[in-house]
Amino acid sequence: MTKIKVENNFIWIILAAIRIYSTNFLKFCGYMLFPVLGQVLGLLLIFCLAALYITYLPELADKYPIFNDYTTIILSVILITVPGLLIFTKAFWDYLVTYGAINSVTESFLNTRKIYDFPAHNATITSRVFKYIGLWCLYSIFWLIAINPFFWIIGAIFFIYFILIFQVFSFEPDKSVSECFTRSFQIVRGNAFRTLLIMLIIGLFTHVIFVQGFAVIFDFTKITPLLASLFEGTLTTYIPIDAINNFMLNINPSFDMITPTKVASFFVYQIVAFLVVGFSLPLRGITWALWYIALTGNSGMQEESSSKRIVKRVSAEVINRARKQQ
Repeated sequence: MTKIKVENNFIWIILAAIRIYSTNFLKFCGYMLFPVLGQVLGLLLIFCLAALYITYLPELADKYPIFNDYTTIILSVILITVPGLLIFTKAFWDYLVTYGAINSVTESFLNTRKIYDFPAHNATITSRVFKYIGLWCLYSIFWLIAINPFFWIIGAIFFIYFILIFQVFSFEPDKSVSECFTRSFQIVRGNAFRTLLIMLIIGLFTHVIFVQGFAVIFDFTKITPLLASLFEGTLTTYIPIDAINNFMLNINPSFDMITPTKVASFFVYQIVAFLVVGFSLPLRGITWALWYIALTGNSGMQEESSSKRIVKRVSAEVINRARKQQ
């Protein structure tokens, strides 16, 4: 089977990424199912169970004096939120792993034209779990710095030059965490403008066009008002809408009043946006994997790629452990 040659052309990169993602859409949706929906389910469990507990707390306090104790109340809230927190944490971690594993998935597709064996691709990341966590921690520090308005421009520049750190992590496993940043800077240097164009185009698709498209579909099929009606009562109970309206009217007399329906609809829209952005993660990952390959000349056609060597090493370790236990 002929292997796919990656072209050093940002338009080709974008079109190829869209083609790979769209032709394997159902496989990628299955791959992202728990990492995305698990986060939503975990958060819903946390807030819904906590809301129910707060609602019935006065009744519980009347029947059971132990619930009048502050320590008991806090411990109860913690216990109630643990199941949702565990689900959310596991899903969030899987989400981070998939972003790194997509690089191995992309390389495999270039060699075989097939998408399969996601657990093996995940192993290319989980086999170096502490190093991967360190990479995300350092990356998060840059994000926290960039939140400061005084560092927005610097943060934007860093974001462009460090966009390929996860690709370096996957394709160059010998690099340390700090070297991933250095290597990404070296790769992007001289290609920053084209990298920015790719970032803007893919961001426009996954964060705006796709989101707005699904929002229109939800509105047209009346799903938005249906979901909004489910959240309206709960949200308005715990959000001081009247206080917010009064505060804003004092600042701006022409302020458009917030209504429970608006709040619930906005909440539904945020859920839709999160789902769309989450399920389109493979598209962004494929794009940057292809861009890394294009800029480095690493076409993913070596006799044995770095990611495959890691998978073999993980498999060998599992086999060795099994033999020792026998």
